Amino acid sequence: MVTAQTFALLAALIVGALPLASPAAAADTGFYTLVAGDDDPDTLVEHMGVTAGDPFREILFWNPELHNIYALRPGMRLRRPASGPRPAFPAFSGDFSTWRVIASQTTKFIGTPDYRVRNIVVGANAINNFFDDWRHPYIVPRDSLSLDWLLGDITLDKGYVWGHAILVVDGVATDVPAIGGGICQLPSTIFPAALAAGLDVTRRVNHAYYPYFWWGYPEGFGIDATVSPPDGADLVIRNLYDYPVRLFMRADLAAQTLTTEVYGPPELVPYPTEIDGPWLLRNGEYLAVSGAGWVWWASVTVVRQRTRVDGGSWERAFWSYYVDDPYF
Repeated sequence: MVTAQTFALLAALIVGALPLASPAAAADTGFYTLVAGDDDPDTLVEHMGVTAGDPFREILFWNPELHNIYALRPGMRLRRPASGPRPAFPAFSGDFSTWRVIASQTTKFIGTPDYRVRNIVVGANAINNFFDDWRHPYIVPRDSLSLDWLLGDITLDKGYVWGHAILVVDGVATDVPAIGGGICQLPSTIFPAALAAGLDVTRRVNHAYYPYFWWGYPEGFGIDATVSPPDGADLVIRNLYDYPVRLFMRADLAAQTLTTEVYGPPELVPYPTEIDGPWLLRNGEYLAVSGAGWVWWASVTVVRQRTRVDGGSWERAFWSYYVDDPYF
């Protein structure tokens, strides 16, 4: 995730140059050649012997040519972290007024109770205030952002109020009192926007059951997401562009909508991305959610992200497993 170490690199990123490694590390120009099994990140980290707090993140920082990390194959050569000068990412405009929207998503909260509106607005402001902080104005190239980490503890003194969250006991979903109930509208809006922007979503959890009564149908069924800060269910997105990106949230209380906008500098050319689905799996067949009718029983859906980059592509499948809706 975004860390203090990353923030120390921001000034160097803006001018297009990163700090050099130590003289001892510079003398070592070691590379690692991938073998069978290294397409699994955990195996690759073990074979390369990287021991940083987030080792795969370090590998990505030191190998900026890796835009498609889902195409690792035997024979590829990767620079070992700290083996010589750290590669520099391209320079970019630091004037945010020149940045443009590369993807957006809008969800509805029509008819939602006041406590949810309050928590949605407080959470949206927390995200905007995070990116307005000079210490972390964007997601650095190859870095990840955890929404749980960004939001931190959900407490009354931050402006959140009591609401409801979903708890599953013995396979049965029920609503329980919770501070900040309703903030899952945030990840449910960010998740599809991140997919459309060609970002890499490395962690996402669907709701226990699909709450039709807030978001309507079929909007969101199969592309919702939930969080439980500070260390529960999480939404984590990784930036595989050569340039930074940032998020902005817009809550329209008149229209009762929440919008996520993903911004990038003018130098960033978005990867061509297609979103397939979501599809409902029923009796072994895939049905378009938009034509499946109301589904309140236990169900399975999938949405696929297809992103073309560097002459190749990656395809990610995001499955949702819902239990019975307790209100039917």
